[in-house]
Amino acid sequence: MRNLCYIIFSFWSSVACYAQDRVIPISTSDFRSNEQIFLAPLDNWLFHQGNDDSWANADIDVSDWKLMKPTELDTSLEDETGRIEGWFRLSFIIDSSFSEIPLSLSRNLWAATDVYLDGKLVYAFGNTGNPYTAYNPILKYPIPIDLEVGKEHVLAVHVVDYETTFTQRELRLKSTNLQNFINLTGPGYSHWVEKDIKRSYWYGGLCIGIAALLFFLFWLLVVLNPKQKIFWLIAVMSTIVLLYAISFFYSYFYDISYEVEKIRFLIMITLQGFTVVYGLIILEWVLKNKISKISIIILIALISTSTFAHLFSISWPFGIAFTGMLGYLGYLLVRFRNKIKGAQLAVVASIVVPIIAMTVYISLHKYSLNLYNEYEKPIIALTILSAPFMLMIFISMRLKEVLKNVEDEAKKVMQVTEEKKELLSNQNIILEQQVKERTAALKTSLENLKATQSQLIQSEKMASLGELTAGIAHEIQNPLNFVNNFSEVSSELIAEIDEEMANGDMEEVKAILDDVKQNLEKINHHGKRADAIVKGMLQHSRKSTAEKEPTDINKLADEYLRLAYHGLRAKDKSFNATLETNFDESIGKINVIPQDMGRVILNLITNAFYATAERKKASENEDYKPTVSVTTKKLKNTVEIAVKDNGTGIPKSVVEKIFQPFFTTKPTGQGTGLGLSMSYDIIKTHGGELNVDTKEDEGTTFTIQLITNQNK
Repeated sequence: MRNLCYIIFSFWSSVACYAQDRVIPISTSDFRSNEQIFLAPLDNWLFHQGNDDSWANADIDVSDWKLMKPTELDTSLEDETGRIEGWFRLSFIIDSSFSEIPLSLSRNLWAATDVYLDGKLVYAFGNTGNPYTAYNPILKYPIPIDLEVGKEHVLAVHVVDYETTFTQRELRLKSTNLQNFINLTGPGYSHWVEKDIKRSYWYGGLCIGIAALLFFLFWLLVVLNPKQKIFWLIAVMSTIVLLYAISFFYSYFYDISYEVEKIRFLIMITLQGFTVVYGLIILEWVLKNKISKISIIILIALISTSTFAHLFSISWPFGIAFTGMLGYLGYLLVRFRNKIKGAQLAVVASIVVPIIAMTVYISLHKYSLNLYNEYEKPIIALTILSAPFMLMIFISMRLKEVLKNVEDEAKKVMQVTEEKKELLSNQNIILEQQVKERTAALKTSLENLKATQSQLIQSEKMASLGELTAGIAHEIQNPLNFVNNFSEVSSELIAEIDEEMANGDMEEVKAILDDVKQNLEKINHHGKRADAIVKGMLQHSRKSTAEKEPTDINKLADEYLRLAYHGLRAKDKSFNATLETNFDESIGKINVIPQDMGRVILNLITNAFYATAERKKASENEDYKPTVSVTTKKLKNTVEIAVKDNGTGIPKSVVEKIFQPFFTTKPTGQGTGLGLSMSYDIIKTHGGELNVDTKEDEGTTFTIQLITNQNK
């Protein structure tokens, strides 16, 4: 009897299980747009609350499972910790229309799920265990699965949602949002996801980029016009819009967690409400030139009730606040209907357009997910960018109105100007006459100044020539002495020749003639030396041709060092100095204007001797030895000529002035102040640099740098 009862019970249990686990046929005709089949709304889903890993098996006993679709999930299934956990099962079969179509599974819910097909784990969307991790479904490709045509398949879904009641969407919980809880998709859906990802990046980059550009433009207006309060209000609006765009598209660029997503969504909702109400504040300022307490109250009420609605799914306070905002907007439009025209219409549009776009966005999300998925991005782009665009139009139109007013005022000013033009014409004639007289006087003064300057420059040249002449006179004295001495000796030798010829000693005559020949050669040598010195003096004194020619810079520097030294000694026999030279023989000849470069070197060396002489006079140190050194050096494509002395140095207070015309540290009457100025200009015309390094009471170094490539 017991066995019979067991058999009967088993029979009815199997019948009940068969009745509850009926197979759902699925065909391609069930495809919605983008080749999706929403499985969650299908009948014959079985549900069991709790968790048991064996429930994934295809052949388990489901007699104690209840008929329940995933779209029927609600908060009544929460335990005391706020966790919803259970298993769904669905038996289905695909017909032959899928024989050539690869299929996939997609998930569009933040709840974590483990999906099994015929007892095998297909994919874990998030982590249903401990620690619990929600699944981010945003911009995810579907998971491919292998389904056999005509074969019964069992889909088992372990679902876990674990959070407090403070949430904003999905499992807090509406059947419309749960329709695409789990979907069977074809290749068309994968193509749509790929297209949607690209579109999300494109719209996200576009919205953020344009919002950032408008942000910088509006704040630039604030910087340029800080007293215009309307620019401050619009700049704040652009800041809110930029943050709104970033918060909306943030999840499309980063794979964020559900906790971050909730925070992001609440921030986005807050900024969204702020954008709409802040437009009302701007409109009120434009119309009334002030912001009332009503606008502030509406702003606070709308933002707080919006946040409250998405936290607790209680929307009627938001409805009241939103209605109040629309009522106050209508009041402003009626109250100032005669004032709203032109630029003010753009401000009204900055409120109305986002409200319409937002209403369409919410309606599509609630009543048509297909249209929502297709047009979500362009609608949200319109919501984000319409307000700042309209405000930009407002500024443009307002500026146009201001320019029109300015143009009208300008016409009035021009009319007054024309009336005064005749009066001013007579005054202009008088002023022109005065200008001519003063110009003539200035021209005369300028000519006198140029003449004086030419005289001073010539005086400086003559002073330089005088110093050079003294040195040349000393230099030419030596070869003249040799010429005189050898001439006298030669005369005596000729007398001896006469005597020896009279004696008939021809051998002695030949010896004396050899001595005379040697004397004549020496006379010729020293005569040429004197001739070269004279030619050098003439070359220095003649006017420069301003033509560069190959010049041995070492020979030029050595020659002027000696001439300057002897010129100073010609004035002061008691002065002695040590002359040092260090010439780089690898320099060869470089292209310079020798007369001009000689003047520069002579001026620098003369100043060096003057500085050492002054220090010698003032020094109480008997061991001090005046020293002037000239050094040349080749550095790649540059030649350096350095003139160094251990004289008095130049005070720091006047170093920056030494190259200025007419500036001198010498006593009155001893210098024109043009030497260094002329030297500086000459070096500049050669494409070089003249630098000074000096320490007071230690000495000075002037360095000439010439670029040889430029002198070729």
